[in-house]
Amino acid sequence: MTPRRILVTGASGYLGRRVVRAAAGVGEVVGTVHRNVLDGVETVVVDLTDRASVHRIVKAIRPAAIIHTAAVNPGRGDEGTMWRVNVDGSRHVAEAARAVGARLVAVSTDVVHDGTAAPYPDDARPSPSTGYGRSKAEAERVMVEALASTTLVRTSLVYDLDEMDRGTAGFAARLAAGEEVGLFSDVVRQPIRAETLAEALVALVDVDHPGPLNVAGAEPMTREAFGRAMLAFWGIDDRGLVRSVRAAEVAPSTPRDLRLDCRLAEMLLDRRFPGVAEVLAEAERLSGASPPETPRA
Repeated sequence: MTPRRILVTGASGYLGRRVVRAAAGVGEVVGTVHRNVLDGVETVVVDLTDRASVHRIVKAIRPAAIIHTAAVNPGRGDEGTMWRVNVDGSRHVAEAARAVGARLVAVSTDVVHDGTAAPYPDDARPSPSTGYGRSKAEAERVMVEALASTTLVRTSLVYDLDEMDRGTAGFAARLAAGEEVGLFSDVVRQPIRAETLAEALVALVDVDHPGPLNVAGAEPMTREAFGRAMLAFWGIDDRGLVRSVRAAEVAPSTPRDLRLDCRLAEMLLDRRFPGVAEVLAEAERLSGASPPETPRA
């Protein structure tokens, strides 16, 4: 029997690489990349903003499912590029999925909310307060418009234990250069391990859930607490240069409380999404060392 094909967009990204690994256990994986070809997996280079190219490639691959992780995140391009990739690219992927009858599971974000009405249920209507949030909210809309069965996975900060996430790597580089790093003490998120999120995305291929679904770590924590926990895990000396700052004072459009109610996803997938303290404690238990204290700022 021929294994089903699963197409992963953004396959060379931090999350995408982990989705490729997780999907390899359940099907034949093909990944799309913008420029960086992956070793050990079939990859195709595609510009998601080119509708004809997306349709041509999806038609040639004819996947049973598409897991759409590709996106331009804040700080990785101007707002025009972010909108073209996040909105137009997502529309093209959804249209192509519909054309070949593929299941579509797409990664969205908690930042589609403005942080004033947490905890957010799965079906909470978007109320973005940032450019990135607006692009992802519109991406949700156009994907469901093109393919009503699309599952939109609203998630939070993503990290892992085998490779620094981009945020932590940026903080580490600034600290090494002797620069101060300000971490928000009034912004609450629910970080999730990339490996856990990847496994959930793959499992959702076989779950009929149209529309938004919250998938985030079980532990709400401030951006400051998360940043300090990651720096401690990676053994980064903060050199006394990490300071607590309030988003309300320096970045007022930043959503403050983005707690998500993830009970439905846990029920549908019959699994938990551990929080940061639990993940780090388990990692240290397996290594035989004492876990660093998780800050509670």
